[in-house]
Amino acid sequence: MSMISDESEMDLEKCEQTCEEEEIELPEDSSGGKLTYFLAPYFFEKTWIEDIIFSLSGAFISSAAVLVYFSLRDFYHNPLESELSDEFCPLWTISHYLLCFTFSIFSFIDGREKVNIETKVLQKLLKEVAEVDLTEDPVAWRRIASRVNHFSEETGYRYSLFYSGEHCMRFFVRQIVKPIECQTYDIRSYYEGEICSNFWKNPPNKALTERALAKYNKSVENFGELSHTAERDEFRDGIFERFRNIFNTSILYFWVIELGSFLILLLTFIISMIVWAIFHSFATA
Repeated sequence: MSMISDESEMDLEKCEQTCEEEEIELPEDSSGGKLTYFLAPYFFEKTWIEDIIFSLSGAFISSAAVLVYFSLRDFYHNPLESELSDEFCPLWTISHYLLCFTFSIFSFIDGREKVNIETKVLQKLLKEVAEVDLTEDPVAWRRIASRVNHFSEETGYRYSLFYSGEHCMRFFVRQIVKPIECQTYDIRSYYEGEICSNFWKNPPNKALTERALAKYNKSVENFGELSHTAERDEFRDGIFERFRNIFNTSILYFWVIELGSFLILLLTFIISMIVWAIFHSFATA
């Protein structure tokens, strides 16, 4: 018994020594890590150029309503409206540009938070979850996130996939646990830039996923489904998530109202032209 106890203590000490020797590097460990995590790919991948083009396009399209309004104004010869519209037009264009640009930034941040993961990297994540002791290791998810980040960089991705261990855990719950609990099995990954939704259908991937899920469920068996629900709610009810949902909903209603206004103005302009043509034909008859 003493020999077995000594061997167990030696294995434990060896494990602790290995854990101490392994260096965990995550963006959250640096002072500006979170800012760098989001902004580095945004600028270096030139996403900001696409956002500027998209915002300019949105502002240009929105000017169609202004053109119809100007046509109606000139048709009815209203000098007061001419002065007001000359001041309103630049504000209209700038506000639409800023709204489109803000929408683009929020969409990028949301996509960065949700993580688009390659198939090989997802397999690495599942393997780490299946092998790491999630119960006894206090920094298990930080360790997993660090290893997956390093593996992702080795495969050619230049930026960290996960900002923190908590970020890694939320991703696992959202992308692995939730689809299996809901029995949709819609586990998605990327392969050469294309979305692959058949990850679960591959037998080795399915077996690896089941191992990782069993290990995760074992680590939260004292909390059961409440743990999963709490983690999902924590992510869903985050400040940024709620603000983004409110902003997107507001933008949707704004565009619907604007489209309705544009159609009304256009219809008014067409009717005015028809009425003017009818009266003009009678006047010249």
